[in-house]
Amino acid sequence: KLDVNELKAKLDDLNEKKEKWFEKKEELKQKIAELITSVKIVKSKNDEFSAKIKELKDKRDVHNNEVKKLISKIKENKNDDKPVSRARDGRNRDNKRKNPEGLKKQIDGLKAQIETGAVSFDKEKKIMKQIKALKKELSSMEASKEVSKGSKELSKKIDEAKKMAEGFHKQITELAIQNKEVYKDFTKLSKEINKVKKEQEDAFEKFITFKQAFSEVNKILKDKLGDEYKKKRGLRRRKDASAKVRKAQQDKKLEEQKEKVEEKIKKKKLLTTEDLIAFQGKDDEA
Repeated sequence: KLDVNELKAKLDDLNEKKEKWFEKKEELKQKIAELITSVKIVKSKNDEFSAKIKELKDKRDVHNNEVKKLISKIKENKNDDKPVSRARDGRNRDNKRKNPEGLKKQIDGLKAQIETGAVSFDKEKKIMKQIKALKKELSSMEASKEVSKGSKELSKKIDEAKKMAEGFHKQITELAIQNKEVYKDFTKLSKEINKVKKEQEDAFEKFITFKQAFSEVNKILKDKLGDEYKKKRGLRRRKDASAKVRKAQQDKKLEEQKEKVEEKIKKKKLLTTEDLIAFQGKDDEA
């Protein structure tokens, strides 16, 4: 029911909207590509942090395991030291001897009694037995001292291993904080991509809608223009036919006038202006 001008106006409006949504779709497509590039960069940083954290965790675990081994070893040393310590502590309480030097002096003193003094056989046996007991105690004390020394060295190694493990753990914590921020960026960009994708889909749907509407109106306009052309062509044909009829009538009338003029000339009658015009028309045809 719309005329051609209205259809053309509507077609222009639909085309403008169609192109607008197409440009919007392409713009959002470009934005998605840029966001994906940013996500790849952030993902690469995240992978780097994860790799570094894993490497530091492995190093930390090595030192933590070393600490566990050293603690087990120092516990073994303490267990080995218990019988020696009990024997030594019991003799210390009895004899008030607190160090290996004191025992050595006492052993030397007893030996001097045997070597320099005139003692009986029973007394000498008793002194020899006492020296043997003191030597045994001295040996136990020295062994205990070695165990204690070894324990101190192990404790030192434990402290060093703990310090190393704590250092790596601190680095892990710092990297984890940085990686957390990077992950936030990754999550934010991922959400933004999903949002823009939805906008692009909506823009594409609108583009398709207006494109279909444009095609429909364009078809109607073409049909309309076709009908108008047919009407104009029919009208033109009718006009041409009418013009031919009129010309034929005029030619016939002019021919009749010419014949009359020729008749007057033959009869030498006076010619009118109209007769001259008609005769002139005959000459023009000739």
